[in-house]
Amino acid sequence: MSRKLRASLVGLLALVPLSSAAQRPPNVTGNWVLVSATTSGAGGRGEASNAGERPITSNTASGAAFNCGRECSIVLEGQTLTIDKALLAANQTAAPAVTLRLDGRQTPVVDSFNAGRQVPAAAKWNGDKLEILSSTGSSAYTQLLSIEAAQLVVVTSVNREGSAPVMLKYRRK
Repeated sequence: MSRKLRASLVGLLALVPLSSAAQRPPNVTGNWVLVSATTSGAGGRGEASNAGERPITSNTASGAAFNCGRECSIVLEGQTLTIDKALLAANQTAAPAVTLRLDGRQTPVVDSFNAGRQVPAAAKWNGDKLEILSSTGSSAYTQLLSIEAAQLVVVTSVNREGSAPVMLKYRRK
């Protein structure tokens, strides 16, 4: 084997671990506690407010596949994401566990607010963000989960007129 070819192969092999490390999804496993909930725009209509964001009191949505609420436990194992012990209501009763397959295929999940109802959801990695699509009736939800500055960031958008995206930020407990 020529010296030039050998050097080229060594160079290519050195790049392989870097490219696979860049494709590794962020670690969302852990116990998470809500630190902030904001929406863009004034009055939820997408108009810019003075601060650009405003705090909100609602931090969960019936029909959205992912609901952590005030705190939850998340386990990512292979192609499965489980959200458990989500505290959604003021009475601090934990919602039923929700399990999502991360292969992009639609599958039913338990509605966090109504254990007797299932919500069709599809989840997949889109770069370093987890994209979750779900729907109920005429409402379609898009949720993006990512890790930014050691926080879990969840941005939820719904296809209703006048709705602005909601951004939730969580810290590890």
